[in-house]
Amino acid sequence: MIRFGVSTHDYRPRQTTMLSLHALLLHAVHEGLGVCRIPAAYIAPLAEASAQPLRTLVQQYELRLVVHAPIVAPHRLEEWFATVIGFFAQLDAADAVIICHLPHLHRADRALFERLPAWIVHHLAVELTHQPAAELITQLSEYGVPVVFDTLHYDSQLPWPYHPIETMFLCMASWQGRRPLIHLSTQATEVGVRSTPPPRGQHSDVLAPMAAVWVVRSLIDAGHSSDIEIEADSGIIAYRHLNETLSRYIPDLTPSSTHRRKHAPNPAHPFGTIEATPR
Repeated sequence: MIRFGVSTHDYRPRQTTMLSLHALLLHAVHEGLGVCRIPAAYIAPLAEASAQPLRTLVQQYELRLVVHAPIVAPHRLEEWFATVIGFFAQLDAADAVIICHLPHLHRADRALFERLPAWIVHHLAVELTHQPAAELITQLSEYGVPVVFDTLHYDSQLPWPYHPIETMFLCMASWQGRRPLIHLSTQATEVGVRSTPPPRGQHSDVLAPMAAVWVVRSLIDAGHSSDIEIEADSGIIAYRHLNETLSRYIPDLTPSSTHRRKHAPNPAHPFGTIEATPR
């Protein structure tokens, strides 16, 4: 089973934090997403009356919450980690993830991972950026912190030999039985009216279709379950475009956005998933 989320939403509410969060979760449910990225600015302690409707949505639709840490050294975020995980606890989001961007594992970062309590470390993951995946996984394995495979970051490393699928599976194994999280993104190009080439590492508006199909096809054929966060500038449009692409080019894959509540009787398909149909 593969569940999706998007890094941006075309609906950007401007109400209070609680109403903004409620709208964000409802938007994810409406689009059939199983992963919901929460902007760091929305993280704050909630009154019980405010937390309850949010918790209901998270539990009924089994949403996985993802928060990206600000791009600074993790050892400068220790107090912030505790705040975010307190927020997760209020919503009973046991499998929620905080993604850290860590180009290099410095001594201060190692010291942080060593002293952090297990209830914080359980929610942390490091995104693959500049380091070779095997090296990063080895460095983080002793702390129990998994690696998020990112297709664009892997391509930006100009790796040779080029083994993106094998590297993706290697990162997935670092989750040690938990559902892995993958970033699916592609480099913006000069297509259109750009006056200068986009900077290296800039997300495209929508995913390069065949690269995305290759990733999804490989996951399905290998029998892997995973959560995929689509990082594209068009947000939910990129997710819809991917569903259309899969339907067109791989007819034996069935996109499904059937909404189901937890413990619903005999659901035909999990919501927000793509599964292979019998051949």
